Amino acid sequence: MAYIGKTPTVGNFQVCDAISVVNNQAAYTMQVGSVNVSPESANHMIVSLNGVIQKPTDAFTVSGSTITFASNLVTGDVINFIQILGNVLDLGVPSDATVSTAKIVDGAVTSAKLASGVGGVAGITSSADATAMTITSDEDIGIGETSPLGKLHVKTGDSGASASTIADELVIESSGSGGLNILTGSGGNAQIDFGDSADNNIGRIQYNHSDNSLRTTVNAAERMRITSDGSVGIGTTSPSSSYRLSSVGTVVGALIETTGTNSGFEACIIKRPNSGTLVQFLGSGQVGSITTNGSSTTYSTSSDYRLKENVVEIENATARLKQLQPKRFNFISDADTTVDGFIAHEVSDIVPEAISGEKDAVNEDGSILPQGIDQSKLVPLLVKTIQELEARITTLENA
Repeated sequence: MAYIGKTPTVGNFQVCDAISVVNNQAAYTMQVGSVNVSPESANHMIVSLNGVIQKPTDAFTVSGSTITFASNLVTGDVINFIQILGNVLDLGVPSDATVSTAKIVDGAVTSAKLASGVGGVAGITSSADATAMTITSDEDIGIGETSPLGKLHVKTGDSGASASTIADELVIESSGSGGLNILTGSGGNAQIDFGDSADNNIGRIQYNHSDNSLRTTVNAAERMRITSDGSVGIGTTSPSSSYRLSSVGTVVGALIETTGTNSGFEACIIKRPNSGTLVQFLGSGQVGSITTNGSSTTYSTSSDYRLKENVVEIENATARLKQLQPKRFNFISDADTTVDGFIAHEVSDIVPEAISGEKDAVNEDGSILPQGIDQSKLVPLLVKTIQELEARITTLENA
């Protein structure tokens, strides 16, 4: 049919299948094309009974696909038609999972709305009056901080400090004490790994809960371990429980150095509360020690007869002793102190066991590799010389 104006809107109108009246029955099922239909309400229907349009809710009601007339119909009544006008157009709350970001105007969701609780974003909620979390345009995240100092800045209080620019990926800040807590199962490991493009765990700090040890890995190998009893192993994964520090390796075991030059800057202090051994030297067994009685110190080296063989008397001690050339000098590093002593290489031909190192030896960099002298090794020669002189004196006295 021709019309003037805009194209008419065709509604979702449906005419139900014919319904035969059953004597003394008020309720009937509505179908369209033999399929049950359920109008929105009685007000969305036009019902003609015996040629008369019925008043919704008064003359009939509807529940789902069932229409119920106000009174039972009888033989002779005719349901002329039932027309469903369509459902109400709902402009209220959209259905779940139906609104896309393209439907939301930029700026429509304000921070005030987000502060009251971010609905629909898994894991992000806030009941705080202030900003709980901030994500900047640089993709830095601040929790408790609106101007994060790193990629992730967790703040519980203002420390007044600034983050290091070379270690600002994770910043933990507190006005008091702060820390990082790593929680694991009772048999697991808690660790921090260090990696690069060549090795993803070239270094590691690990706490092993199975044996309660703290382990440090350097260059992909464990270099230090602290056991549950406090023993420290360097170069060994099984430090002896008999010692607080076990150092194992083919290089120098320990270097103790101080740059202080005044009193109070001692390089090493060894202390014990009573008499006993301060330092013990071991080879295949004990070969020496440093002991104290609380007031003085004793230095000893192994001299047990069971450790020796080829034992003979010292001969010509006096002649050998006379070859020694005691000198008086100062060390270059201490120009103000003059001492008595020997020149190491001058002693080496007479008492070679007293001298360590080689004359004029140097390190790879050209620095000197100095000789050393153990002057205690001269004592047997001195004693034998005194004995020889005593014998000569006795001979002269008896002549």
